[in-house]
Amino acid sequence: MVPVTDLFLQLSDELRLEVVRVLDEAATELCVAEIVDVLQRPQYAVSRALRQLLRSGVVAESRQGRLVYYRVTDEPWWPVVRQTVRLGVEDDREWLVIRDRLRWRLDIRRDGRCVVTYPKEKPVESDKRRVLFVCVHNSARSQMAEEYLRRAAGDVFLVESAGLEPGTLNPYVVKVLAEDGIDISGKETRDVFDVYRSGKTFAYVVTVCSREAEEKCPIFPGPAVRLNWPFTDPSGFTGTEEEILAQTREIRDEVKNKIDEFVASYRHRHETGEEHTNG
Repeated sequence: MVPVTDLFLQLSDELRLEVVRVLDEAATELCVAEIVDVLQRPQYAVSRALRQLLRSGVVAESRQGRLVYYRVTDEPWWPVVRQTVRLGVEDDREWLVIRDRLRWRLDIRRDGRCVVTYPKEKPVESDKRRVLFVCVHNSARSQMAEEYLRRAAGDVFLVESAGLEPGTLNPYVVKVLAEDGIDISGKETRDVFDVYRSGKTFAYVVTVCSREAEEKCPIFPGPAVRLNWPFTDPSGFTGTEEEILAQTREIRDEVKNKIDEFVASYRHRHETGEEHTNG
């Protein structure tokens, strides 16, 4: 049994508290490499925190092959302490980022075990900045945004799009884009987590769906600026074919105008040397 005084002493340190939170959130054993990636802290600091937690009995370890895995000790006090450990993190933006990294790190496991190293994307020989547009199905809004940004500023940006639950291209979107000289009839939708696992980094990750859906998107490696442009989902439009097309044209034009604003603002900041601000 961990002495109560030692328990709270251990949890009074920010890094040790984060380690315990992550182990609790994972609901499974984690190796050091996974914890380091999730918390984005130096390995020596995470290892030191784990040693202290081990000595105090807050955390337990087990060895599988060459790797050591860590878990929260199965003590009678844990269900009660969990409420305190989780206090204030559910709505904390930084914790949402940590949770997203944890989800990604567990997703790339092989046979349920920790992957110490994983593939990184080869550097792209280009001065262009990467932009990723994300929506639920990658069937409409993100496709429109991708195409219009590529057309408006393909000299500046490398543009991609993906979805949380990739489906099939919206035929009305295909039609209204074709009216504006853009052909996506042969494109396939993509899974955002496949993009994430590829190791790519982005300057901007733009969700074009609701705030709720945005929180399900993975947090991409690197200093990506996250933006949310909540356009109406064309998949919910009803009526005659011409009525649906008319509504879809409105979304197309909204997306196009937003892209034009974004490009104009970016070029202005680039020319004047101003820093980007989230807005």
